[in-house]
Amino acid sequence: MKTRILFLLVIIISLSVFSVKTFTYTIQSGDSLEKIAKNFNLPLSVIIDYNPEYAYKKYIYPGEKLIIPEKAVFEYYVKSGDSLSYIAKTFFSDASLIAKYNNISNPNLLYIGQKLEIPYEYIGLSFNNTVDVSWPVWGEITSLYGWRLHPIYNEKRFHSGVDIALSEGLPILASVSGKVVEVKKDSGYGIYIKIKSGNYYYIYAHMSEALAVPGLIVKKGEIIGKVGSTGISTGPHVHFEVRTLADKSVDPMGLLPGYKYAHVSIEKNYMGGN
Repeated sequence: MKTRILFLLVIIISLSVFSVKTFTYTIQSGDSLEKIAKNFNLPLSVIIDYNPEYAYKKYIYPGEKLIIPEKAVFEYYVKSGDSLSYIAKTFFSDASLIAKYNNISNPNLLYIGQKLEIPYEYIGLSFNNTVDVSWPVWGEITSLYGWRLHPIYNEKRFHSGVDIALSEGLPILASVSGKVVEVKKDSGYGIYIKIKSGNYYYIYAHMSEALAVPGLIVKKGEIIGKVGSTGISTGPHVHFEVRTLADKSVDPMGLLPGYKYAHVSIEKNYMGGN
């Protein structure tokens, strides 16, 4: 009994060590979410992460309150089956950086529920910006574009995108640079974001959280949401869909690079020469 209590205390203390301090900001006349984020030197996605209801608000008003974190970090809770190398891959980052920041001396001793902080500056270091359309996440492709037996309805239906499965709560990165035209909750797609870029719309569906707002111009590789299982879904994954401006779906696999091109080599100068 004493051992169990001690174990629980260790977990609680470990979780609290990495809690990000926050403060309350009162929205002023002339403010926008983008302006507020810039004033506090934070990515807009961080502001939305702490104030998720603002992803769906068309307007903000003076006097409303925002929770502002003191630093830009992405909080992730270790899931069953996770390893530090897998987590680093899904953040398009470096395992040694994540371990050092979180004071992990043995990367093989992660435990379920452990809270990791990944600074935003570490996310996307290996994201492939050299291709026209990059992979939004690193996971397992579970369903391709085309006709299939629907996993829930058990009938033949057309699947208008590709499904990529990975742990809930991991970041979704913008595959292209463009303008966010929709952030919505849908009974089928769940929480999704739609980005217009060139002659296509890019849709990222079944999110647990949307971390962008309509009208926002995003750059390729920026965080736009978190992996989830909202809407009609059998488990955490990203439904990635590409549509023409005439609303005709196209096979995303024809635009995405091979999976081995999802990551690029990471420059080591971010480690300060160490």
